[in-house]
Order: sequence, then C-alpha cells, then structure tokens
Amino acid sequence: MSAETASKPASPEGLLVWRTRESSRHLLMAMVYSLGIATASGIVLMLPLGNGHLTLVMLVAHLVSGALALLFFVPFLFIHLRDGKEPLLNLLMPWRMLHRLYRGESLHHRILGYLLTGCVLLVMGTGLAIAAPAVLYLSGQPTVMPFGTAAALLRVHLTFSALLVFFVALHFPKRSLS
Repeated sequence: MSAETASKPASPEGLLVWRTRESSRHLLMAMVYSLGIATASGIVLMLPLGNGHLTLVMLVAHLVSGALALLFFVPFLFIHLRDGKEPLLNLLMPWRMLHRLYRGESLHHRILGYLLTGCVLLVMGTGLAIAAPAVLYLSGQPTVMPFGTAAALLRVHLTFSALLVFFVALHFPKRSLS
C-alpha cells in the first residue's frame, strides 16, 4: 500500500466491501439461530421445572441468545431495508407506504415485514425490561419494578413471541422441498 492511498480517507463504498449477499445471509442465519435458541429455552422455561439447575441454565441461555439475536437483528434490519430499497424513514412512519396501496401495488410482504419488525422490537424490549432488575441487582444497585409490571411485561412478551413465530412463518419465502 502506498503512502498516498494510506492517507486517503476510505470511501463509503469501500467500507461496505464486506457487505455481500453472503454476509447478509450469514447475519440472517445467526439471528435466526439465536431466536431459535431463545424460543426453545423460553418454551422450556414455561414448563413447571422448579428452581433447579436446568432452569438456571435455560434462563441464561434465553437471556444470552435473546441479546445475541438483538445484536444480529439491528444491522440485519438496516441492510435488509437498504437492499430492498425501502427508505429507513418508513420504519418510523410506515403510513408513508399508504399512497402505494392506492396505486394498486401489492405490499403484503412489506407489511408483514413491518409487523415482524414490530414484534421483534416488542419482544426484545419487553425481554430487556424484564431482565433489567436482575442485571441491576447483579451490578450492585437493587431495583424493584412497580407491582404488577413484571407480570404485564411477561404477558406482552409471551403474546408477541407467539405472534413473532407466526409472522416469521408467513414472511419467509416459500421454497419447494424437491
């Protein structure tokens, strides 16, 4: 590398050399595997197992895989929206797509994607809120949620987790097995 190229700032295109279809697929698969582990461990946590070692292992697996899924989800979301030429502003204001419905465009896949994104954000947000008191306790700052808040958050977390599985099944493209 010459001194001239070393002193030039990197172009935005040069920074995205790593971003190929293959790297996006790997990011997606890492997120799906993390969500799968979180789902499986969440189902095991709903079983009446008591407070044994299996419950603690499942809880740690659930928290770690959920956090990993969030870490993989954020970059994947931006890459996926950019590849689909969807403006990032539609993430905050999805009603901006309504004019395309009036022109007769079929947007069911995009609407499913936004519902899926909303479910993922609600599941991740409620999961982090439920875990926050335990994390604060371990950091030496014990905190308690107001009465009934944890139970309400858990209901929202479980409801939107079920919806998340449903929307994932609808959103992924169908491929023949043969």
